[in-house]
Amino acid sequence: MRSLAYSALLLVLFTCWTLNSHAAAPFARLADGKIQGLRTAHDTEAFLGIPYAEPPVGYLRWKAPRSPAPWIGTLNATKLPVACPQKGNFFANVPPEKFGTPVGNEDCLYLNVWKPFAAKKRPVVLWIHGGSNFKGTSADPLYDGAWLASSSDVVFVSANYRLGMLGALAHEALNKGSKWDSSGNYVTLDLVAVLKWIHANIESFGGDPDNITIMGQSAGCMNVWGLLKTPLTKDLFHRAVCSAGVPNAYPRWVAETRSEDFIENLVVNAGLVKEKSQAEAYLLAKDTKWIRQFLYSRTTEELVQAQEYIVPFQHFKDDAVFPHGVEGILFGNFHRVPLILGLTTDEATYLLGGALIKPTDKELWSLIQNPPADLKEEDLIKDNKVTLYHSSTAAGSLAMQMTMEEIFWAVKAYNPQTYRYSFEWKETPSPWKEVFGAVHGMDAMFYLGNFETEKPSFARFAWTEQNRQSREALRDSMAPYFKSFFWDGNPNTQLPAQASVWDGRMVFK
Repeated sequence: MRSLAYSALLLVLFTCWTLNSHAAAPFARLADGKIQGLRTAHDTEAFLGIPYAEPPVGYLRWKAPRSPAPWIGTLNATKLPVACPQKGNFFANVPPEKFGTPVGNEDCLYLNVWKPFAAKKRPVVLWIHGGSNFKGTSADPLYDGAWLASSSDVVFVSANYRLGMLGALAHEALNKGSKWDSSGNYVTLDLVAVLKWIHANIESFGGDPDNITIMGQSAGCMNVWGLLKTPLTKDLFHRAVCSAGVPNAYPRWVAETRSEDFIENLVVNAGLVKEKSQAEAYLLAKDTKWIRQFLYSRTTEELVQAQEYIVPFQHFKDDAVFPHGVEGILFGNFHRVPLILGLTTDEATYLLGGALIKPTDKELWSLIQNPPADLKEEDLIKDNKVTLYHSSTAAGSLAMQMTMEEIFWAVKAYNPQTYRYSFEWKETPSPWKEVFGAVHGMDAMFYLGNFETEKPSFARFAWTEQNRQSREALRDSMAPYFKSFFWDGNPNTQLPAQASVWDGRMVFK
């Protein structure tokens, strides 16, 4: 009897120890030191805000990323990193009162890791956020990695990278140091550094460095194209997913012209001349040393205020990062890894229709978070512009579909393992359904799996109790295709018996 009681006591103690160890904060040992993470949803662990490079501040502003310094003790990796510098916007993870004003910090080169709890060698997915390369952050609640890590049984990594003119400045005043420092292609160099960090550390999280998928949407997709084209990433990744973005590359003179315009803005804003027309002559009288010192003396806020641009000029030809321009895709000068390309059917409702939206950004953000019951289409589109809005955005969306079709066939000619999808789900509540449709970025919310209803986000308008069953069913039917792709480079290897084969093309609706 005493032996039985003793055994029962041991069982209780073992159970308590097991439960406590499962609930304890997770740790990992990296090349640079030890880190502590936290337990997260869907039986996952997260390690947030891990440095992958030295802060690009001081003399490292407009330099290629340097390896981070090792640390002593245990790094607390439980908070998402601050955004890289930008003007406050829908995707900066800031409150609406900060929209339009400089936010973020130049010390922003951090990444996040989510992994399933159980120890196992898994594929790695690197998520590259969008935002026109002027906006966005890995801390956006729509980019939480727990659901995808769990549903696809992968290690999910997301990362910040330099934005705007801090991520792409090409000027002779900065041609000092290595060819990497002088490249100006800092966005791509940051992401190359992330991939190198993954290779050095991901086994500590159960990740397989020989099975890495790069994955991005919008500008994130454009940056996937950058990683596909640069020779610096040879053997650093093995598959790619690219949603709503096209390859872009520019001659260096285009980037230099943009940089000169940016510096002229800084000169005007600093009060050194009265108006823009005087800035060029003022700068012609200055040598490169003066311009370099002037650039490095500007505050982060001044740099952000001076970049009044919509179209980013990241990815420009040089002798270090991009030996080929955009024509390189047509001649097969890219890494031929299994590739998924995708679009929604209504990409242009956000990308092109913004000029015809009636509410200000702050007003629209408020409507998205708490839509009034009597909200109408006319409340969202400018007066007398409803017909123009629908015709122009329909034409724009069709043009994007046709462009993607051409890219798909151009790539598939060299790389037979190229797949394409079209996302057509339009079951959001009215009037959002009529105004936005299958809006830009909606597909990413489904394959990342984050139907966020508690935290403020751009997509909060979309999720209702009425469409819960439909959206969750579509999300769950999409998941096996992406899981199969992450594991095997083929979206058809781990499908349920009733699923359709992804034979080059797939429609999600």
